[in-house]
Amino acid sequence: MMRFRFSVTGFVTICFLMIGSLRYIRAASRLSSPTSDETRRTPVLVELFTSEGCSSCPPADALLEQLDRSQPVTGAELIVLSEHVDYWNDIGWKDPYSSHEYSERQSSYAAQFGLGGVYTPQMVVDGHFAVKWQLQVLPLDLKRSPKGIQYK
Repeated sequence: MMRFRFSVTGFVTICFLMIGSLRYIRAASRLSSPTSDETRRTPVLVELFTSEGCSSCPPADALLEQLDRSQPVTGAELIVLSEHVDYWNDIGWKDPYSSHEYSERQSSYAAQFGLGGVYTPQMVVDGHFAVKWQLQVLPLDLKRSPKGIQYK
């Protein structure tokens, strides 16, 4: 008879432990799952063509960093890339981060958009359009994204 009591007591104890564990597992999974705002965020690629040899680029570099940190576009997850071109390297300051591949990428965008040439700083949003570099124009240009995002 003693054996039966132990089995019932053990069974009840195990059931309580399992129920308690399930509550903690559910609570932990809610914490790790994204909120509804995060699940609705659309990735938007923002490429900045820049160079350390360009005197106009530091404000654009700072803006790109600010866009990355603040994520100011409702419904979008901005994925920012700073792409250092190499065509400024010939004027005496070699950009250690420059790559000819970035210069080629920018040139192909210029051809795609019908631009007369390349320049720095230049932002390209989602590969669909180039943003004219002016701090006050950027929020308006981000609204043009084909993904239907809105600037805060």
